[in-house]
Amino acid sequence: MTQLAHWRSWGPLEPVETPGVPVEIRGIAQGLDPAVLQYARRRAERLGTGLDETLLATGHASPDMLAQAAARDLGIDFEPLDPAVFKAAPTLAATDVCSMLRSGVLRTTDGRLVAAARGVQLRRLAAALAERPELRERVSLTTPERLSRFVHARFGRQLGSLAAYWLRDQQPHQSAGTLHASRYLFGLIAGFLAALFLTTTATSFIGAWTLPGLVALMLIGSATLKLAACTIPPQRPPRPTRDDKSLPNYSLIVPLYREARVVPQLVDALDGIDYPREKLQILLVIEPDDEATATALALHACRPGFEVVVAAPVGPRTKPKALNAALPFARGTVIGVYDAEDVPDPLQLRHVCGRLNARGNERIGCVQARLVIDNLADGWISRQFAAEYAGYFDVVLPMLGLCRLPLPLGGTSNHFRRAALDDVNGWDPFNVTEDADLGVRLARAGWGTDVIASATDEEAPQRLGAWMRQRTRWYKGWMQTLLVHIRQPLRMAHEAGWAETLTLLFLLGSGTAAALLHPVLFASLVLGLFLEPVTELSFTSTLLEGVWFCVLVAGLLGTVLSTLLGMRRRRIPGMVGVALTMPVYWLMMSAAAWRALIALVIAPSHWEKTEHGLARTSRRRQGVRPTLRLRNSGAIRQRRLRAGASG
Repeated sequence: MTQLAHWRSWGPLEPVETPGVPVEIRGIAQGLDPAVLQYARRRAERLGTGLDETLLATGHASPDMLAQAAARDLGIDFEPLDPAVFKAAPTLAATDVCSMLRSGVLRTTDGRLVAAARGVQLRRLAAALAERPELRERVSLTTPERLSRFVHARFGRQLGSLAAYWLRDQQPHQSAGTLHASRYLFGLIAGFLAALFLTTTATSFIGAWTLPGLVALMLIGSATLKLAACTIPPQRPPRPTRDDKSLPNYSLIVPLYREARVVPQLVDALDGIDYPREKLQILLVIEPDDEATATALALHACRPGFEVVVAAPVGPRTKPKALNAALPFARGTVIGVYDAEDVPDPLQLRHVCGRLNARGNERIGCVQARLVIDNLADGWISRQFAAEYAGYFDVVLPMLGLCRLPLPLGGTSNHFRRAALDDVNGWDPFNVTEDADLGVRLARAGWGTDVIASATDEEAPQRLGAWMRQRTRWYKGWMQTLLVHIRQPLRMAHEAGWAETLTLLFLLGSGTAAALLHPVLFASLVLGLFLEPVTELSFTSTLLEGVWFCVLVAGLLGTVLSTLLGMRRRRIPGMVGVALTMPVYWLMMSAAAWRALIALVIAPSHWEKTEHGLARTSRRRQGVRPTLRLRNSGAIRQRRLRAGASG
């Protein structure tokens, strides 16, 4: 019989005076094995937490058992907060509900207080009751888990509206939800320039100054950043924080939609993170109609510290809305975001805390870890994807972080100060690349972003259709981010600074412009072969043609060199093959960019889902290949077969 079942078999426990035992476990101290009690005492002292939190993290007690015993010991009632029975809940606005979750105190309509206290907070409550015994008639105790479930059941719609519309209502000029005429105008301008380019030879097009100088400025600026990044030596990983008492409470948010097949891998990866379980909360966010993922989580995520949040069906169904839905339930002062297929470095959270706690980093609002493609041997697309990531996360982003310039965040492995997220009102549910947008909004609010040499393994799409849908979503979100933050350029420059504004243009603007221009330039060159050549060129036309040629060469050099350098640092083989076939990959990116332009006009907030759990190879687990997947109640369990074995 387990320790937990043994306690349950006793029935209700009576308060017992146990010298030297803190109040949070005094009610169950008589049922504890002395060795367990000694271990919990030492660990709680080392972590600076309550003994009840240690017992929960190690599975030696349940939340209800601890709360009920503590309530009896304090002489107050235990409140189950059953939504079907508890009728004393007040009518609250969504912001008041969030404040209630943060404080852990519910004030009922008849003036009573329901406290979801544990650990140090419970000790403070006990001290207050000892000082004012009359409060026992007005205070009852519950668990944080029961308070969260009650709030979700009673105030789910209000929190759903807050998650979907708060940023748009509070800061409409920084939300993609207010892009109306500008996205239509952007599409018309892009289409007009493309048509004009195709109906004119390259020489006359440039000579007539039709190509905006802004595009050339963005391309040369992007090339300058990439070439400068190639001169920065490799970054060393920060020293992980080893003092467990100084570690903050940490909340990880993982949005899931149709991800049943990767749930076992995800849970194992998160469970393998080296961080005190007493200080780690893992929020898994699902949609209300995703029964397969919910079943998989019920099978695999029933471990201490894992909580499931169901996003309300309000507003757009996007990843940033799911993140906003989980944010009120996050109890950590640092918030991390992972994707379903991620396998982070086990020490990553300690690396983040080391960087956030370093002297002079008080205004660092976000730490970005590096993303690494794990299934690069799945095919040509995944290898090109891995090379692209290596150039971006191992070369370009570290330089931007070193120079304290704003950077478009990666979609995962972002770690935020809770204060920074609250300052910028969370994520934009209407932007389909919420990561890039949030990086810009943090800069506008005066928060910096840093990059650390801690890796998270990701899965790249291996088929063209999946890759195209994902890249379309990225380009559409980059267009949304540009339109949102450049529609008031002077205000943007005043809030973030001119260097930061130009960096945004150079990174997002040049990438989008280059992708849109690639097929147009190629088509115009092909048309130029069949048109009558110009016999004489003026000095101005020749000069402009030379300048534009230099811009193109610089852009190509910056992209190719940063990619190859990233491959070398990440030890990705096949550099020659990747370099020779890059133009084909660029044409694929161009197709995705034009597809994104159409989607921006007709379906700006539509989220094109990327399927995960389909990788055939793994660089991280060399010699192991998942070749057989079995379905069981919506969950996917992988059988690992040795590479080369027959299946």
